[in-house]
Amino acid sequence: MGTPARILLAEDQASVAAPVVSRLTEAGHEVRWVREMRELRRQMVEFSPDLLLLDTTLDTDGLEYFQAVRFAPEHPPAGVIILTPPGDRRTKERAQQLGAAAVVTKPVDGDNLVAVVGDLLSMI
Repeated sequence: MGTPARILLAEDQASVAAPVVSRLTEAGHEVRWVREMRELRRQMVEFSPDLLLLDTTLDTDGLEYFQAVRFAPEHPPAGVIILTPPGDRRTKERAQQLGAAAVVTKPVDGDNLVAVVGDLLSMI
């Protein structure tokens, strides 16, 4: 693994978030987890993450937030990974059109996620 990164996870389901936080922490990253859009906005400024993992079904439309933040100063340098429900092809296509760095389907495969994160971080 390269340099540890600050990763912000925005996910409302503990059953999804807990293993993601655990696996990324094991990989040496500093991970913060938020469940609500209000907290996400605050942590984007305070934590200044290198990478954002964003659930599309937070308490509001995660893709709308992504669309708003992608050109903002607080946009993470390694980009945004969008987390989508299984079989949601439309959301995946929309995320890619909006410029997501990657799209990962839930349930999240921890090893695959660590590899994707490593690839994105190597580009900054």
